[in-house]
Amino acid sequence: MRKTELFNNVSPELVKSTKLKPGEKVVYRILNIQRNPMDPTKWAIPSIKAVPPVDQIYDEKAQEYVDIAAVRTVDPKGEHSFHEIHFYGNQGGMLVLNGGRAADQEIHSYLSLCNYNASNPNRDTTKEAIFEFVDESARSEKERKNRNLKREALNAAYDLSGDEVKNFIAALGQDDTRPIDVLRNQLESMADSDPKAFLDLINNKQASMKAVINRAVSKGVILFDSESSRYTWPNGEAILTVARTTAGDAADELVSFCVSSAKGEKVFQTIQSKSKK
Repeated sequence: MRKTELFNNVSPELVKSTKLKPGEKVVYRILNIQRNPMDPTKWAIPSIKAVPPVDQIYDEKAQEYVDIAAVRTVDPKGEHSFHEIHFYGNQGGMLVLNGGRAADQEIHSYLSLCNYNASNPNRDTTKEAIFEFVDESARSEKERKNRNLKREALNAAYDLSGDEVKNFIAALGQDDTRPIDVLRNQLESMADSDPKAFLDLINNKQASMKAVINRAVSKGVILFDSESSRYTWPNGEAILTVARTTAGDAADELVSFCVSSAKGEKVFQTIQSKSKK
């Protein structure tokens, strides 16, 4: 970071934290990139977006405010010229900088410390955030993890038996009497769009109990009054009053009751027996 009388008189520790190794690549990306409303398959990116080359930051180490800049040159009269920092639409709104190149290092140091960087935890939030730092390694690891999770979920969905498909659909509180292809497609869609939720569902040992309870409600074996948040037998005898919440969460509470007490175990056995009739 080029120091002058006017700019970049920051603490050495701060400058060192922005040092790139030779060959190291960093990527910055413009913020607020949106889908093109005229063509959702494409991104609407400004053709060009400039970052002001001068800013003022608070140097925590020095305990003072410091003017910083992407200084390119300083002539004998003290006149400064600055690097032009632009994000271009034809480059995907990205700016790639490489360690070992003097100009790239100067720009990177400035971008790391300035308040226009949304990824800077010490930025002045009253100033406009223009861009963010893209951690390529972290992004790649996250994308691979998500891809592997989706693959695991889709493979698991493919291997489900017909009975398992019906049980998991019932556990979701959905109608499991529909054609098996429709039910399987619903679970596969869930595995594709939300693989974590799908895997949580099929790995939940209490999912089959929740399926029994939801089927019992649909058959009228037990009743759930959402107004009073109460499960009852058809004769009006109370089974359990749950917290005022959604029906799905209410079923979870009834499952918990059934597995946590002797009385609950007997209730579940009765529900299961009557549901088979």
